[in-house]
Amino acid sequence: MQGITSDDLVTQLLRLLPEVNPYFEQAARRHDLSVSQVTHWEEVNTHPGTLLSEVLTYPLFQPLMESPEIDAKAEDFLKRCFEFIEALEEDPTGRLVDTAYVTFVESFLESREVLDRAFRFAWPRTRAEILSMLRAWNVPVDPSWENPSGENPSGESERLG
Repeated sequence: MQGITSDDLVTQLLRLLPEVNPYFEQAARRHDLSVSQVTHWEEVNTHPGTLLSEVLTYPLFQPLMESPEIDAKAEDFLKRCFEFIEALEEDPTGRLVDTAYVTFVESFLESREVLDRAFRFAWPRTRAEILSMLRAWNVPVDPSWENPSGENPSGESERLG
């Protein structure tokens, strides 16, 4: 998957993370639209981060990040979420990089366990963004969080998309 731009955010979100559909339906209904009618995030929200928070971060992503244990289905979902976050970080226009930071990365400061889980799934740009945030906030960086090989946590050389 290449970087996601503002124009293809909705398409890529629904393709990579179909679990957001029920929440996206609610957002679309508020504007008398169906999910299939929504082609751009501006049709249902005022900011891409607000939309992502409503349909992904709060109902699905954060509860799994904070869960004491996750099963194989949740692990697969988180892998795809982190691929999506990485694609936001790789937005060629740069417009969604801050969205990724505010909507996802900042929440990793919640606890050591959340940080451990984030580093377990984070792709290279996201990993660098998390490390940069931790250093800026003077949070001690666990050596296990750094991945000098530049590979994603599963060792795969190709992305899911």
